[in-house]
Amino acid sequence: MTQEELVYFSRQFANMFGMPVRLYDQKEKIYFYTPVNIEIDPVILCEKEILQKTEEVSYYVYQDSWYYGIVNYKSYQFIAGPVSELKLPDSKLKKLGFLLEIPPDQLALFVSEIKALSGIHLDTLLQAIILYNFTVNKSMYDISDIRIRSEEQKHISSGIKENEISTDMPEFYNNHARTFSIEKDMMKKIMNGDVAGLIDGAIKIPAVSSGNLAPHLIRHQKNFFIRLETVVARAAIDAGLDVDEVFSLEEVYIQKCESLNHIDRIKNLQYHMVLDYADRVQKLHAYNKNNSKFVTEIAKYIRNHISEAIKTSDIAEYFGKSRGAVSTEFKKQTGMNLSDFIQLKKIQEAQELLYQTEKSLVAISNYLGFSSQSHFCRVFKQVTGITPKEYREKI
Repeated sequence: MTQEELVYFSRQFANMFGMPVRLYDQKEKIYFYTPVNIEIDPVILCEKEILQKTEEVSYYVYQDSWYYGIVNYKSYQFIAGPVSELKLPDSKLKKLGFLLEIPPDQLALFVSEIKALSGIHLDTLLQAIILYNFTVNKSMYDISDIRIRSEEQKHISSGIKENEISTDMPEFYNNHARTFSIEKDMMKKIMNGDVAGLIDGAIKIPAVSSGNLAPHLIRHQKNFFIRLETVVARAAIDAGLDVDEVFSLEEVYIQKCESLNHIDRIKNLQYHMVLDYADRVQKLHAYNKNNSKFVTEIAKYIRNHISEAIKTSDIAEYFGKSRGAVSTEFKKQTGMNLSDFIQLKKIQEAQELLYQTEKSLVAISNYLGFSSQSHFCRVFKQVTGITPKEYREKI
């Protein structure tokens, strides 16, 4: 096919399946088309990784939320997406817009448009790019050819069986029984928000027998980190932490772990991760000891509107009550002023952004709806005891 034909077919593909597409020639973007109104192409956040894919047909997952379909044809690469199986909350879509540096006055439009790309299953995307690939490469694939390899399945099965046979069973059970006991103790401390207890028992974390999770030490440590992160995250959810907050935090930590190539840094991140979850549970229990649905719903409202200048009157209107009634009930159940709680949740979000991005203090301040950077810095120090700059340097 000629370049002109590829561009034509790519545009028809986008209109037919309702998703953005772009075409590259020798890794240089030559065409971008989207049936939804987004001026900044989201692919820029993971373009480098996607362009490294060399398979004829494949897909890429971004931040455990978005899928991209990929077809390679001669010197060209076709990329469709992003789409998501999930109905993602507005807070996550706003954060995506923030990472793309969407102007604040255009963020609401971006969220409404990007929502059209959610609710599309991965298999639907794969069927679509299989059709595209057949048109250009004349090769026939099924979904199973892309997602599941029969030879790989046989290899996995025989490998697991071989390991089962060769395991030293008494030592295996003793080590794993001890690991399970330590993990249970850790989960209990996290569910209780027992930060001090975790610090006292920190020596046990590296002492856990992690088995053999990979043939190379760095990969082994990363795999152990991911396994531990999953255990810790579920304990935090059981303790009452918001599911969306936990899943978002889980993505941040796993991505950060994957970016590290030194065991000491992975171990330090592991230690920080465990204490962070416990600290969040501790803070949750500090204002919501009785796991009040009313308080939980307010916290969820703030999280979903975190990029707005939230007022107590906004929350009152959402609940269909007077401002005084909502503020009084919140203070009665938590012992905290609702306005202070709004600031607390905004600063917790700021901490995540300072940790996971390199966005400027001005950008973060604007995104979180503060009137000025100086106001943001003042509130941040009131809540944390240090300035945003000091926090970023410390992390």
